[in-house]
Amino acid sequence: MRSAEHTASRGLDATWKALAEPVRRHILALLRDRPRTTGELCRAFADMTRFGVMNHIAVLKEAGLIRVDRRGRERVNSLEPEPLRLLYEDWMRDYAVTWAGRMGRLKRHAERLEREERSMETDWIGAPLASLLIRQHVEIAAPCATVFQALTQDLSAWWGAPYLLAGEDTADVVLEPWPGGTFKEITTDGGGYVWCTVDQIRRNRLLTLSGRMGMRDAIAGTVRFELEDQANGTRLTLEHAAIGRLDAKTEASFGAGWQDLLAGRLKAFVERGERLGLKKTAS
Repeated sequence: MRSAEHTASRGLDATWKALAEPVRRHILALLRDRPRTTGELCRAFADMTRFGVMNHIAVLKEAGLIRVDRRGRERVNSLEPEPLRLLYEDWMRDYAVTWAGRMGRLKRHAERLEREERSMETDWIGAPLASLLIRQHVEIAAPCATVFQALTQDLSAWWGAPYLLAGEDTADVVLEPWPGGTFKEITTDGGGYVWCTVDQIRRNRLLTLSGRMGMRDAIAGTVRFELEDQANGTRLTLEHAAIGRLDAKTEASFGAGWQDLLAGRLKAFVERGERLGLKKTAS
């Protein structure tokens, strides 16, 4: 009996581990509609290598969440719902009645708040909350240490208009490279604005920020920069996630802004010394 319980527990552990990764959850969501070939799944993740996608498929297969069949030269991936059913029965069913009552009360409370907000007659209250996720990669022909220094110590060389809250009154853009430090604009009169706070920093490898990042209608957000050594330099990965009263226009605007800042200005500064930010020439 204990052996059966242990085996079931190991199976659930594998399911939880597989579901912990957003990419793998996205793969399952794609397979929920219909089986897909490995090539189709790889094309759905254009910002990942084929090897990376296949590693995620292997984890899902090991956890029993998908079945992989060979048809000629193709591998066809299909959803296996049984582990999800077991997970539901083991964790969710006992709480269903309790949570149904709580969710009902939450729904009524949310509807009441929405009615109150709509009565304030502003142009944005009442809009539904939405999430945003921007993910970009930039290849920079320089060591990680050089790119990290530009990200944390030389911001004004590549960060500038129109990505400034104070506009022409901005005197400097500074990041304090330690946990609890701030990413901020300093104005000519000694004032300024805080864009984000440093959550995590690993020199030459990782920088994580939390805050609205200039996004007026965001409630919360995180920005993550990850640096990886490549044969020809550094691969910089940006992930910007936010939640708030956001729309597709906001996501497109910030996506284009990050592309300009990182793939355009930061890359030009690190590789060629071009200063396209606030401080056009070295002081």
